[in-house]
Amino acid sequence: MKQIIELKHHSHDYECMWNGIEDLYMNETGESLPDGFFFLLSGFGSFCYRKTDKSDLKRMVALGDGRTKHMYAFLAPIAGFTYAHHSYSTFERALKKAKEEIDAGHPVVLGALDMYYLSYYPKLYHKEHIPFHYVLMTGYDDDQRLICLYDCGRTQLLTLGYDELKNSMNCSYPGLSSENTICTVRMTEKRSKNQIASEALALQKDHFLNPPASFLGYKGLEKMIRELPDWKKQLTKEEYDKILLNMVTFFGTVPTVPNALKGIAEPDEIRYRGTFDKMAQMLVEIGTDWLVENGMVRPEAGGMVRSEESGMVQSEEGGMVQSEEGGMVRQAGWVEAADCFHRCADYIEEISTIIIRYLSGNGDETDHFPFLFTSLLEQLKKGYSLL
Repeated sequence: MKQIIELKHHSHDYECMWNGIEDLYMNETGESLPDGFFFLLSGFGSFCYRKTDKSDLKRMVALGDGRTKHMYAFLAPIAGFTYAHHSYSTFERALKKAKEEIDAGHPVVLGALDMYYLSYYPKLYHKEHIPFHYVLMTGYDDDQRLICLYDCGRTQLLTLGYDELKNSMNCSYPGLSSENTICTVRMTEKRSKNQIASEALALQKDHFLNPPASFLGYKGLEKMIRELPDWKKQLTKEEYDKILLNMVTFFGTVPTVPNALKGIAEPDEIRYRGTFDKMAQMLVEIGTDWLVENGMVRPEAGGMVRSEESGMVQSEEGGMVQSEEGGMVRQAGWVEAADCFHRCADYIEEISTIIIRYLSGNGDETDHFPFLFTSLLEQLKKGYSLL
């Protein structure tokens, strides 16, 4: 038996749990999306700080909610799709369900997968376990014992043998994924990207500035800043170091231990900026699109934005759109907020650098943390207030 669904695919690294659903959305609506659109809108605004003394990780710090199921639950009603996760005791049952979806004309999200078993990633294949990956299955061939899939990090249609798929699906990470899991998706309503962005950003703004609990949003960050100076007194060095390692790992564009902490001399392929830089880029793009669509500005060659004859808005250095002297606004708040989130990315990168040096035995500058996190908090409050 053989079956394949024809589908247009866009590739963008580091948003694997959303890339396939974005493909489905774009094929259904004809809309184009900024890089990382669904990923950024669903995971942003969810800062969390918990004291977890009974667990191995004594302090949990999260800049956003990267749990796939929670991200889907947040964005699905806003973006106009329904979904269901199905976890099975065996690979064979999971594959059977996935093939039934394909036969019915519905691509299916597979994952989480362990990238250790994905042969089309030669730098990771049989070298490094990363159990956080997702792909969009679009077909299968029983005679060849393989599936057809699209992956966020590759532009072309790929194939993966049943045996490798079985091994990759046999992975779990507490709180994030379980083995032999697939996700079925149905697009139910056509909504524009501006509608989606407006609703999602308004909710994320509220989540951060009006958190329902003291360990969430700006309150959680304030609490962490107050308690930071006591961590070394309250915890053993091993416990303290483990917290910092977890923090820097999840500050990465994808959760990855920095090369320097793995004894690898090569530069990291990802950046440790908490994805705030990605959020800023996305805000600039959708803000600019909104202004162009509404006739307030016109795009120039090279992707910049020039002021109209009325002299309202002009582009500036670093990709931001600044108001002219005596001018009116900077793009409905989104582009102005982007400037704040770029600064947040800089602070997180500086914090990450300090952590990497400290854990590598190259000096201890962790006493800078309260100042840096306080500066981060100030920019976050300003950025969210502008959304």
